[in-house]
Amino acid sequence: MNNFITLLKQYIFKIKFRSSFQSTLLNITPFVALVFLWYLLNTTRTIDPIFLPPPGKVCSSFLQLFFSVNFLIEQFVPSLFRVSGAFFLSVIIALPLGILSSQIAWVSRLIEPMFSFTRYLPVAALVPLCILWFGIGTEQKIAVIMLGVVFQLVLLFAFDTASVPHELIESGRTFGLTNWQIVYRIVLPWSMPAIWDDMRISAGWAWSYLVLAELVAGNNGLGYFIIQSQRFLETERVFAGILFVGMLGALTDLFFRVTASKMFQWK
Repeated sequence: MNNFITLLKQYIFKIKFRSSFQSTLLNITPFVALVFLWYLLNTTRTIDPIFLPPPGKVCSSFLQLFFSVNFLIEQFVPSLFRVSGAFFLSVIIALPLGILSSQIAWVSRLIEPMFSFTRYLPVAALVPLCILWFGIGTEQKIAVIMLGVVFQLVLLFAFDTASVPHELIESGRTFGLTNWQIVYRIVLPWSMPAIWDDMRISAGWAWSYLVLAELVAGNNGLGYFIIQSQRFLETERVFAGILFVGMLGALTDLFFRVTASKMFQWK
C-alpha cells in the first residue's frame, strides 16, 4: 500500500512538472521567436542597423543603464515617483466615487455619464492643457497620468462593487447592518479581488501615459531619455529605454499577481 501511494505521488509530481514546463515553454516561445526574427533581420542586413540595432548591442546598452547610478537617479527615480504618486492619487479618488456610484442611484446618474464621456477623450490631446495649467514640472506628468487612469478606474470600480450578489446584501440587512456597514463588511470584501485586478491593469496604463507625458514635455525621466536618444540616433539606447519601461511594467504586474494570490486565497 505504501509503495502504491509513493508511486501515485511520483506520478502526480511528474504530471505537475510536465504541465508547469509546458506552460513556461508556451510563455517564452513568443519572446524567443521575436528575438530570433530580430537577429535574422540583422544578419541578413534586411534593415539598416541605425533603425534596428542588433539584439546584442541593445542588451549591452540595457545592462549599462541598469548598472548606471546616474541613470537610475536622474531618469528612473523621477519616473517611478510620478507613476506611484499619480496611481495612488487615482485610486484614492476613484475608489470612493466608484463605490458611491454603485450604491447610490442619484450619484450614479450624476457622475457615470460624465465619466463615460471623459474616458474616451484622447489623453495626448489634453497634454497641452496640462502644460498650460501645471507647467512642465512633475505636477504636469502626474496630471497626465491621472487623466489617463482615473476616469477608467471609477467605472471599473463601480462595476466591481455593483456585482455583489443581492442575497448577501439582503442578509446583511437582516442582521441589522447599516448601509455603510454593508459596504465595509460585504461589498468591499466581495469585490476586492476584482478591484485589485483592475488596479493591476490600470498600472500598465499609468506607465504608458508617463512615457507620453515625458516625451512631449520632459526634462528628465524614462520618456525624456528615450526621445533624447532618438534625437542623437542612439537607437540601441531607445530600445534599451523601452525595455526598461517594459521590465518595470512586468514587475508591477508581478507584484499585483503575487499579492493577489496571498491576499485572496479564498477566491
